[in-house]
Amino acid sequence: MTTGKPANSETGKRIGYARNSTDKQTLYQYTDALKAAGCELIFVDEATSAVAKKRPGLAKARDALMQGDTFVVVAIDRAFRSTIEGITFLDELHSHGIAFESIYQQIDTRTPEGRKWFIDMVNNAEYERAVISRRTKEKMAAAKRRGVHCGRRFALTSACTRQAHTLVTKHGLSLTEAAQRKHVTPLTLRRSFKREGLEV
Repeated sequence: MTTGKPANSETGKRIGYARNSTDKQTLYQYTDALKAAGCELIFVDEATSAVAKKRPGLAKARDALMQGDTFVVVAIDRAFRSTIEGITFLDELHSHGIAFESIYQQIDTRTPEGRKWFIDMVNNAEYERAVISRRTKEKMAAAKRRGVHCGRRFALTSACTRQAHTLVTKHGLSLTEAAQRKHVTPLTLRRSFKREGLEV
């Protein structure tokens, strides 16, 4: 982050940033809003969690910002992963003569009232993420107790695994040959057997 312009320069750029959490979400509504807000440059992080340590889009936006510019986000919770990060980022912007703007929350963070609201917003966002994470973990634990698989799908279904087991135990195919028939690795097939309680 460099300082090459006087504060509040009329030539200061408006630089936008947007993030979505999964590849099932789009960024169009965010980038459209940022363009409508007059952003000349827009940086994004796609399919990136709010708590991800590496967000290259945000890092590039920070590097592009200069004194007299304005950093624009659609909403505060789209930019920061924690209360501390939000406050630190805001203080860094202000110390370099860079303004901050949230399209959804129209606040002036240079005033005590605006700063308080900003802190409240990032604090609420951090709390909501923690609550969602806790609920998700509780749901997965309850499902696991009932024998329900959570997470990524198994490479082989129970039926396919048993078919492969028959090929090995009754038709004399090697583990490698059976794995090739099912388009998986021998290790995956062995794990599938173990999961189904099948011995070879």
